[in-house]
Order: sequence, then structure tokens, then C-alpha cells
Amino acid sequence: MTIFRIILIVVGLGLIAWAAYLTHRRRVMAATPTIGAGDVAAVADRDREVRVEVEGAADPGPAGPLTAPLSGTPCVWHRTVITRSYRKWETDDEGKRREVTGTNVVHDRHSTEPFTIVDVSGQVPVYAGDLRPDGAERVLSEREHGRGPFAGRAKSIGASGLGSGPGTTESHLFEEWVIRPGTNLYVLGAVRGSEGVAIRKPRSSPFIISTRGEEHLSSSMRTQSIVGYALGAIAVIGTIVWWVLAPGA
Repeated sequence: MTIFRIILIVVGLGLIAWAAYLTHRRRVMAATPTIGAGDVAAVADRDREVRVEVEGAADPGPAGPLTAPLSGTPCVWHRTVITRSYRKWETDDEGKRREVTGTNVVHDRHSTEPFTIVDVSGQVPVYAGDLRPDGAERVLSEREHGRGPFAGRAKSIGASGLGSGPGTTESHLFEEWVIRPGTNLYVLGAVRGSEGVAIRKPRSSPFIISTRGEEHLSSSMRTQSIVGYALGAIAVIGTIVWWVLAPGA
């Protein structure tokens, strides 16, 4: 029972930490004024990082329009994930064998080319890096048993080892997310003049790319933080009170 109580306290503290993280992101969003995409060049500084916030339509970057490799969807950003389902036999501590199922990700790749944000003031390149944009559209979710057309396409994009992992392969789930040209995006990031005029991941402050507007995103974070604080406090305080009132239980 002691271990269970400790787990409850740790979970509660985790919820409180998550709520505090969301609160910090909301405060940074609120403290950063939105400027035009074409005005980012005016605030760029070669000697320091400047936090910027823009909102506008997604447009292809210098590399031109992209195409999602499996679905063929025209886009400015894409992510492809292939998840393998398998079966295997395990032997427990008593020597009994049982069949179990599981999954493992065999391929997870995203585009690295920058895209641009366009508004009435102009445009600015955005380097998403490893960030997964919030609200990206899922355009593919197909499961194949055996070798189907998506397995063939996956090999052509370098997704080798589709059967790698434990047990026997049962199926593969092929998923793809994109940001289409023209999608309205909210971007909170940084510009470093020494690296050119472009929005990139900040060194320390939050980096956000979302298909939801700032107001909608902030409201969602506020709701989640309130729930996190409330549930976390209940878990921590409730467990401590329980421990005090029934220490031997």
C-alpha cells in the first residue's frame, strides 16, 4: 500500500508540473506581440535572439511544394509513421507459455524543408525542425496484412526493415499527417539575425506551430492547466491525508 501511495503522489506532482508548463507557455504567448510576417526582418538582431509571433497562411518554401510520400498529398510539411503489430510467445515465472500481442514503430520521418508564412505584410520562412505542428491533418490511416501497395511505397522511401522487431509480424499501420498550402498557422518562435531572417526553434522559450489560432490555443491550454492543477492537488493532498489518518493501512 505504501508503494501505491507513493505512486499517487508522484502522479499528482507530475500533473501539477504539466499544468505549470502549460501556464508558462500561455504567459509567453500573451507576452509576445503578434507582428506581420514581413516585419520579422525589421526586428531581427545579429547579436541576440528575438522572440517573435506571427499568424498567416502556410506556403511552400524555397524547395517548392512538397508531396507526402505515401498518400501523394500536396503539402508544405509532412510526417509519415509506420507501426508494426506482432504476436509472440512468452514464458512467465512459473514456466507457463502464453501468446501476447504488441506494436513497435519501424518508421517515423518528417519533412525538413522550411515553409513560409504569408500575410498582407509579406512572408517569412519557418524551420520546424523536429517540432510536430499542432493540429496537422491526418490524411492516411491504412492497415495492411501482408505485402500491400503501401508496403511497396514505404520501401521506395527508405523504410526498410518493416518486419524488424520481436515476434511474428501480423500487420502494418501506415499513417501520414500534412499541412496543406493555404492552411492558417500560428507560429511562436525566434529569429536570429546571424542565421538569416527566418523563424526557428528558440534556445529556451517555447516553440509552437499550430493550426489553431492563438486565442483558441490559449483557451485550450488554460482548460488543461486548470484540470491538471485540480487533479494533481487532489492526488497529492488526498494521499497525504489518507497516509496521516491511516498510516498502517
